[in-house]
Amino acid sequence: MQQILKFFIRNKVGILFLGLLSISIGLTIQSHSYHNSKWVSSTNTVSSFFLNLKYDVTSYFSLRSENEKLHHQNKLIQEQLINFKTHEDFSTPIDSLYNIVNCHIISNSYDKTDNFVLIDVGSKDGVKEGFGVSLPNGIMGIVEKSTKHYSRVISILNTNLSINAKIKNSNQFGSLKWEALSYREMILEDLPRSANFKVGDTIVTGNNSLIFPKNLPIGAIKSFELDNNAGYYFITVSLFTDMTNLDHAFVIIPDGIKEAQNLLEQNE
Repeated sequence: MQQILKFFIRNKVGILFLGLLSISIGLTIQSHSYHNSKWVSSTNTVSSFFLNLKYDVTSYFSLRSENEKLHHQNKLIQEQLINFKTHEDFSTPIDSLYNIVNCHIISNSYDKTDNFVLIDVGSKDGVKEGFGVSLPNGIMGIVEKSTKHYSRVISILNTNLSINAKIKNSNQFGSLKWEALSYREMILEDLPRSANFKVGDTIVTGNNSLIFPKNLPIGAIKSFELDNNAGYYFITVSLFTDMTNLDHAFVIIPDGIKEAQNLLEQNE
């Protein structure tokens, strides 16, 4: 307390000056409309600045929550689309053959010969080796390995991966592979000479796979050539998805076809 008193006594002249200055400014503002309006305008500007700052900070911290809501909505839409496309008879009720797990991309490589993607879901989320991973407008790859919280995915931009694919609205299928030439293109091989298609036709996942549901979009035919000796086409496919710009994806869990998978594994 004595220190406070000493401070006021030692600085009494300065404190008195500040007090009188504050009183004089207040009286000037109250007695002159021009000064009063300028003061109000200044305080409004300062208030607006802090209100905008508060809004920006609040909005920033709410972005994560909003993004999670959007990802959840996208998951539900993707799940409905996958199950809808998988059914042959659209007059029958659609059961959930596949469930979807929403995930985020942790790391992604696309400039190597064999590329991989790390995602933030694992065995605790029901993700296992061999599950397919799709994108909002394409496919990303197949789960190679999973830990409790993370999974490593073999990207479709991997020369060791082959995907069963076909021409949309057709049963003519082949093997979709990457030749490490461009991250925007893949090659559809083994399509027979009798196949009917044209540049611009859509390529989708095929029927002969228990990893990906059929009819998921992959890309469009860019060009093709016929190997006369083998009697098969080699088709260049432009991918719908930019594999260098990935943010979130969907792991496809085949709950409704486990029986078929088990039977196939026993046969092998």
